[in-house]
Amino acid sequence: MSALPILFPPRFAVGDVIGLAAPASPPDDPKLVDEVIARFESLGFVVRPGQSLRERTGYLAGRDDQRAADLNALFADPEVKAIFALRGGYGSCRLLSLLDYATIRANPKPLIGYSDITALHLAILKMSGLVTFHGSNASSAFMPGNEKTCRSMLLASPDEPHSTVLFSRDGVAWPSVQTTVSGRTTGRLFGGNMTCLLRLIGTPYEPDFKGAILFLEDTGEKAYRIDGMFTHLRLAGVLAQIGGLVLGQFDHSEVEEQRRIAECLQREAERIGVPCLSGAPIGHFAEQIMVPQGVEATLDVEEGVLKITV
Repeated sequence: MSALPILFPPRFAVGDVIGLAAPASPPDDPKLVDEVIARFESLGFVVRPGQSLRERTGYLAGRDDQRAADLNALFADPEVKAIFALRGGYGSCRLLSLLDYATIRANPKPLIGYSDITALHLAILKMSGLVTFHGSNASSAFMPGNEKTCRSMLLASPDEPHSTVLFSRDGVAWPSVQTTVSGRTTGRLFGGNMTCLLRLIGTPYEPDFKGAILFLEDTGEKAYRIDGMFTHLRLAGVLAQIGGLVLGQFDHSEVEEQRRIAECLQREAERIGVPCLSGAPIGHFAEQIMVPQGVEATLDVEEGVLKITV
């Protein structure tokens, strides 16, 4: 995982300064920036936008050096208590060699986002040992449908070690959660968007997969492409190392393709053979949960529970 001890950031509270950065793609509608700022301010937060938040360079939200500088500055700023990514898209992986990982570790604070932000989560975990959060980007955070999950993970207190059930098949009912491969395992929990994770294989930012509970999700990818990504992970030796697997939402707009994807996920999980739950509330949808990257977790397939101990 990381040669550094895992560092859990302090939680933030209403009234705190929240940093807002765009590490990947710009919004389709520039008005989204103003809408996000207005929503966060209406909740009682003070928003500090990155200097280049409104930049646009083709399919990227500004030049690489601008986007990286915003992240480095927001981490270094002692007044900023948390950082939200505006949205995903593409481009986060281009920043990994430009981030100041020593400053990030010296100024621990939650970084929240998903999809393309997966690259930042895993690189920061590897290079800084800092726990970040896979969950709603600023474009959807604290909106109806996900406000509860945002608050429960990010605004809880005190900042002491505690057990947290991320999801349970029986509790607040996530009916989509299904047993795929039975068993129980404990290990470091990390992952995110499958496409983005593959971009880190063979780089200095590749996580240590030994004994890990790996969570994966993706959107719009056909079954053969998902098959190819699992094949890549197998050939790279990743799947032989993990201790558990959590499959989130792999959605596709075509019904027949969705059936093929379900068959592919079932087949791959059985072949890997480690404890596996599928249909987890992780992915490209409003009600997704917040998942802390790099914490110790227990996956109990029979109980349908993923639980962390921070």
